[in-house]
Amino acid sequence: MEWNFNITADVKERMRRIFLFEPLHELSAKRQIDEDEQEIDMRMLGLLTLLYFFEMKLMRETKIGIDEAANYLRPLIQTRYNVSDERVSELVFLVKNTFRPAKGYYKTYSFLNWETNLTEEISFSFLKTDFFDAKENRQYYQLDDDGLELIFATKEYFQEFQLSIHQLMLRKLLEKGELQGALRQINEMRMDVEQLHERMEKLSYEIKRNIINMETQKRFMEVLQDRNLRLQRENTEFEELHQFIMETKKASESTTNEEDIRAFRMLMQIDEALMSVHEQHRALLTHSLKLKQEALEAAEQSLYSIGIDNFNFDKEIVSEIVSTPLPLESMKGILAPFLKIGHVKTWSLLSIFGAQSWSEEEQRAELARYEEIVSEEKREQYAKQVRALYGAYMKQMLTFAEGRESWMLSEWLDHLKQHETLSVDERYFYDFLMLCHQRAPLQKDAQTNDEQSMHLLAEASQLLGERQLVIEELPEILSATSRFTIQNLQFNWREVM
Repeated sequence: MEWNFNITADVKERMRRIFLFEPLHELSAKRQIDEDEQEIDMRMLGLLTLLYFFEMKLMRETKIGIDEAANYLRPLIQTRYNVSDERVSELVFLVKNTFRPAKGYYKTYSFLNWETNLTEEISFSFLKTDFFDAKENRQYYQLDDDGLELIFATKEYFQEFQLSIHQLMLRKLLEKGELQGALRQINEMRMDVEQLHERMEKLSYEIKRNIINMETQKRFMEVLQDRNLRLQRENTEFEELHQFIMETKKASESTTNEEDIRAFRMLMQIDEALMSVHEQHRALLTHSLKLKQEALEAAEQSLYSIGIDNFNFDKEIVSEIVSTPLPLESMKGILAPFLKIGHVKTWSLLSIFGAQSWSEEEQRAELARYEEIVSEEKREQYAKQVRALYGAYMKQMLTFAEGRESWMLSEWLDHLKQHETLSVDERYFYDFLMLCHQRAPLQKDAQTNDEQSMHLLAEASQLLGERQLVIEELPEILSATSRFTIQNLQFNWREVM
């Protein structure tokens, strides 16, 4: 009986897929034991090392060498095996030499090609050199195409990293000149962006429906922060791809060869398709930033609704007043949140200098304008005085704290009372301490949503230099003077990151 198929067809490609895993088998044959005579799984260590370089490639980290890989894998290895820090570095170096021999750039394997009946070789490049730091005498590496293929062969990566992976593959196709494959890759990227959009819509609904407490809000905020970071990295990669295509187009503009002209037109098509996908991706980034605001608003609304549902006026207010004999002052405190804010009508003397009008509405408008000007001037003058006073307080405290890494408010108060450098019997002094504690950690370029507080601490924060001032509460209550008591505080210096 005669068959119509050839079982030796494409033997080289099949052998290539087999040899792709050969370094892992070589590592499994390198028997290594720890201090307890326990055999170390070198094959898994090799895979973990490749995964580390893969994650760094997705994170766009460039300065990655053997020391960085060993430092990252060391806690993981030492939880399983009893090995020293130096031994971990040696094991990672052994893995590197297996994937990238010290005497050659490629891993080469020979085999008999049954299709051609010839002995052939297949070369692999799992790790490639990135750059050499001559100052520190260190060589940095990054994952090469075959290492990337090995990672993909061990698991299919979907969801969050799929777009980043397609960006890496698109760059490789463009570098090799496989323009048709690059177009197909862009189409897959378009589908990735659409799936990301669907997942973000679902996340938006979950935020509005499920945020019921601060813990849930914190979890959603962490998810959004991670997604924003990933979208920003993908956006950076899009910009680099555009730059690469632009440089390639410039190199092909002056060609007259018909084949080069076709390639140039294909590049134009690729650039247009990539621009469209990039535009959709930028919309995703904008949407993700809006989701953070939606999460805050949803948490605020949810907590407000819970408070309204759980609040019983008769039980919390009426019963408290009727059943408990309270002094008049306490009753005022209970009822105050439910009373209207008091309104005081004032008249500005500057209105006599305004234009006279027979219209009562015009007179009211002029009065309001003058009152607004006077009020603004008074606020600015007051803020200027308080800002200077707070600057003096901060200067006194920094003089006391010179040469110290930490100190307590009680120590500073004792010093002030002994030397009488400034008065601690003024309300402004305690306002300054409370405002500093509220806005801690303080630093020179501190940003705050409260513009007035930022204005009042402007001169004081300029005195901090390049360090952060951390302020923490202590349980002790200090009797600073006969008029004032304040909770003790702990002051610490911290370097600005």
